[in-house]
Amino acid sequence: MSDSLSHMSSNNPALQKMFRCDNSTLSLRYLRDKKAVEGLGEFLERGVVRVVNVVEPANTSIFIAILEELARVQNRIEVLHIDLWSNGAPELVDLLANAFRANSESLLELSLKCRFGAKFVADLLPFVPNNIEILDLSENILVDPVFLDPLMDLIKVSELRQLKLMNCSMISDVVRQFVMRLNANQAPISLEGIEGIDVYSCDEIPKIVRNSLRDPPSKTRKEQMGYNCVGPSPQRSAAVQYLDYLKSSLLMHRLEGSRVRVWWPATSDENRSAFAGRFWPAKVLRVNPIDMIFVVEYDNKEVDHVPCRYIQPDSAYNYGGGINPTFLHSLFGNHYFATLSEELASHAYNVSLTTPCAGSSMENDPMAPMMHNTVDQMNYVCHSMNPCKTSYYCAPTTNGAWGGMQIPNGITHVSDASIINGVTSDDPSQSVSDPTGHDGMPSMRSSVGKKRIPTLPMMSGEKAYVPHTRSRSYQSDSMQYQSGDRSGKRNIAGSDADHSGVHNGVVNSGSRALTNGGANVASKRSKQNAQATTPRKDYDFISSMLEELSLACSRRGCDVYFPRDLFHLAADCSVNVETIAGLDVTLSGNVLQVGDICEFRDPLDSEGSDPSDYIGVIQAINVKEPLYKVLCIYQDDEDEVELDSHDVRRMSLIPWYFWVSLVMSAERHALLSKRLCEPSVLQTVMAEFLLCAKKRDPKQPFRDTPPNPLEMPLQSVPEFAAAIKKFPISHPRLSLAYQRRNGETETVEGLRFQLRKQQQKLEALLELYEAVRVELEKERDLNIELQAKLNCVVCFERRVNCLLNPCGHFNFCNVCAESFTNCPICRRKIIRRQVLSVD
Repeated sequence: MSDSLSHMSSNNPALQKMFRCDNSTLSLRYLRDKKAVEGLGEFLERGVVRVVNVVEPANTSIFIAILEELARVQNRIEVLHIDLWSNGAPELVDLLANAFRANSESLLELSLKCRFGAKFVADLLPFVPNNIEILDLSENILVDPVFLDPLMDLIKVSELRQLKLMNCSMISDVVRQFVMRLNANQAPISLEGIEGIDVYSCDEIPKIVRNSLRDPPSKTRKEQMGYNCVGPSPQRSAAVQYLDYLKSSLLMHRLEGSRVRVWWPATSDENRSAFAGRFWPAKVLRVNPIDMIFVVEYDNKEVDHVPCRYIQPDSAYNYGGGINPTFLHSLFGNHYFATLSEELASHAYNVSLTTPCAGSSMENDPMAPMMHNTVDQMNYVCHSMNPCKTSYYCAPTTNGAWGGMQIPNGITHVSDASIINGVTSDDPSQSVSDPTGHDGMPSMRSSVGKKRIPTLPMMSGEKAYVPHTRSRSYQSDSMQYQSGDRSGKRNIAGSDADHSGVHNGVVNSGSRALTNGGANVASKRSKQNAQATTPRKDYDFISSMLEELSLACSRRGCDVYFPRDLFHLAADCSVNVETIAGLDVTLSGNVLQVGDICEFRDPLDSEGSDPSDYIGVIQAINVKEPLYKVLCIYQDDEDEVELDSHDVRRMSLIPWYFWVSLVMSAERHALLSKRLCEPSVLQTVMAEFLLCAKKRDPKQPFRDTPPNPLEMPLQSVPEFAAAIKKFPISHPRLSLAYQRRNGETETVEGLRFQLRKQQQKLEALLELYEAVRVELEKERDLNIELQAKLNCVVCFERRVNCLLNPCGHFNFCNVCAESFTNCPICRRKIIRRQVLSVD
């Protein structure tokens, strides 16, 4: 009897009528009978429903029945839309939370248009899965800022890309507080659009950024970068420019103190520089995120102001073939990457909770949707958030050495001005030092004699949000939003608020002492002036960033185990054109064909004194070394240069906004143990973001090439590899005889090869010497001619040193001038002779 009923309920005709198989959508609209949703759970278990729409059920009991059915299925729903009028009953929090938790791994889009109050939304946001990418909170009554703190927690730890807040009755003060929290954030975020709120009038946003908000984002990006926006155009009217500014600021500050490559664009034919048309290595001294300017120092100690469109990380390939083992480090900033790893190794930043994070399963999630060519790399890096199965992510020990924030033996309380676990200090003398050598924090491997830090006090008037009716312990005392010791100002290099010139300024994003629950907010408006910003020393924001992530995860009931360092991440781009085509990784970036755009170094620079990288196009391939015949497309003469294979590599580029998106996602996933921690996944994602120039006609004149390589026609590494499909076996770089002949220097062929290389370098040096000698002779003749013009025009022996008045002729020495009564040149009478010192 029960089996028969089960079969009947699973084939409910009402559900069949409300289901559309063409778009896998189940629409539960205006239901008046509870029987219409009977068997909904079994219907969803079939796996054919991806989208569920719940619109205006007749009464609360029907809505409750729907939520109970949704909670019975596991990870079947990808999109959930709920649109109804609700009184926000507290018992709905648990029902909605159960439905979210049951589909935490599959749910990517959530819409709650339920007229909920701000307090109800604040209680519900901690249960929204971390996998969520689109969150629609429109049509709710969000007049109170109490929901902002849990919303910021969700933004920091989730994959949220689009946030919709249309018709939420948000007053200007709530919007301003939201902007202040975004400005104060130091953690990497994936948010790319905020719809429904007006941020044009927020003084906390720099004026230059506010003025660009009304323009299409693609237009703004093109004006900043000088080239068209790569990939699909971002959505208009979603504060994209403001979020671009926020994330660009985060990356630019991470690059301070690190090495980058600066592109010197090719100059005009009339005023061409010998140093133009190359990549030059430089160190970032400080940054101006408002005007997108880097202040860099070259190897010759020259300081330059460079727009970010001319900044590139290290190449993904090595000269002569092979992959750069520290490519990911250069994306993060080598100095920042090492400093963050040291901070993770020296501090025990862990929060141990008993309940697993919503959306964090140990099951592997297939990455096929992400790798598809139609995926928008800028908007969708990785939706899977499964913990990485690696020994670097360790569970807390039983003695609590990894559990929460701890202090050395003998410390029983923490002063408001002390510095422990990233809490900034006003008095350096109060910092804690431990015997292990780490200031302010013992070694995380040491677990003897440690005590847990008591809860830091909150500022006066600040309230903590506590979700209503939760099924697990959620103590408000330990989950308060702490601001007292962590409050501070964020200095951002900027420009004057009234014009958009290239200047350095300071933006005061406001104190972190942000209040909610209707309390008064003590904030200051942004200050923008023309003074230079002092660069951050040793990235002092890392401690506060890790603390923010820890507290955000703990308030959301998530387990977070920060890695001991980041050096275990896949730092090379093993997925590239050559490896996709089935070649060995040692050949990466060095199997080039006619028409390929490449980078090459000066073959005559045997001393390594020229660190620049030239750009050229392969004109022909020889059967032996020098293997490639290359035309440097940014030089005057268009001469072809024959280069050995060990001086050439494939050109790899990454647009600025691709760079920002990749680093924000990779760092967040690395710190929170998400899917990008796995080497194969991270390497595949890097290949999607890395771009190559399309093949071009070798006979095309170099003058048709745009001044910036990023303005060339580009395609991703998988697309470039798909166009090649397979390299010809006849390619000399793939010949075993070629590799053996040129790799073994003890053989006769190998010695001849080395001798031929030395002779070519000697001949080139002799040609260079002859050219320099001719130029020197010309300079010497010119110098003699100029020296002769300085001698007296009468005696031709002594230097000119006498000025005749009033005619003003200065062509004679004082001895000859004494013998004249009239000027020999103009025949005017000489009134006075003035002797000048010309030595």
